[in-house]
Amino acid sequence: MTVDVGALLQELDIRIAEGSSVSTWLLRAPDGSAFEIEPGTPAARLTAHDVRRDSVDQGRERRRVLHIGVSATTGVVERATAGEIDILTAEPIQLIHAGRRYGAAPELPQRRPPRHRGTPAWIRWALERYLLLTAEPTRQPVIAETLGTTQQSVSRAAQALGGLVADEGKGLYAQDRARLLSHWRHEYPGPGGQEFGWYGLDPVTDLVDRAVEVARLLDVANLVSGDVAADQIAPWKLPARGRIYVSGPVDLADDGFVPAPLEEANLVTCIPRDPTLWRLSHSVSTNAGTTDLAVADAAIVYWDLFMSGDQDSEEAAMQISRLLLGDR
Repeated sequence: MTVDVGALLQELDIRIAEGSSVSTWLLRAPDGSAFEIEPGTPAARLTAHDVRRDSVDQGRERRRVLHIGVSATTGVVERATAGEIDILTAEPIQLIHAGRRYGAAPELPQRRPPRHRGTPAWIRWALERYLLLTAEPTRQPVIAETLGTTQQSVSRAAQALGGLVADEGKGLYAQDRARLLSHWRHEYPGPGGQEFGWYGLDPVTDLVDRAVEVARLLDVANLVSGDVAADQIAPWKLPARGRIYVSGPVDLADDGFVPAPLEEANLVTCIPRDPTLWRLSHSVSTNAGTTDLAVADAAIVYWDLFMSGDQDSEEAAMQISRLLLGDR
């Protein structure tokens, strides 16, 4: 019976290190506790017989055995809850050690970006971002130069936004920044493009630094977004997943990464369809300190966090929205 123990422990945010012998693991739980176990033989459904078998196999060493199964009988779960044995199951995903249960965080509903027919309105959506990123009215020629488009295109985009924007002679500005942010978030389909998932064992910030270094060596333009960018702009949560926009493919397979499905990756690189990402990145103001990371603009970072569905990401997005709305 195959049970992906590593994936289960990762889902529970439990780290694995070498134990005191070649057959044991040292597990570190999210609450800071650490304990040494010896993994048993995985079973389809853990029964009392499986528990006895594993205990006999490891009994001479008197080590704490971690009994592993896709599921477990009620009796086995009751014994684990009472602290008699330790178990790890996939259905449900849980580890019970010394009577304490560690369960997977509830899966958050995945948000889906809106879909649009026809040519994407990149300039209109970029104009909304521009007005959210700037505090003062800006004349249309300046906006056009920044976005790499014509003044006529900016004028059409402003007209399409109607009462969300205004120009009283000094330039365009958002009449109600909260309404404009809400409108943009519900209209913007995202940067789009081709995404590549990667997995590495180091902390996410180190993974992002290493991937950025590889991109630079390949002369590939890059912008950091997601958790790591949010930590630079408005620190709120510990980065759990990295996201980097790149101008071309970056192969990280020889740099400590392995390809991974997007839902399992802790680093995603993306070649975006939205050509305006590169034009507005300079508008962001960060608390970056000594970092030299090129960071995506705050509106894109906000969108990526809001749409990710990761634990605590919505709260982190709200911190950035306060920055965009001028509340901090």
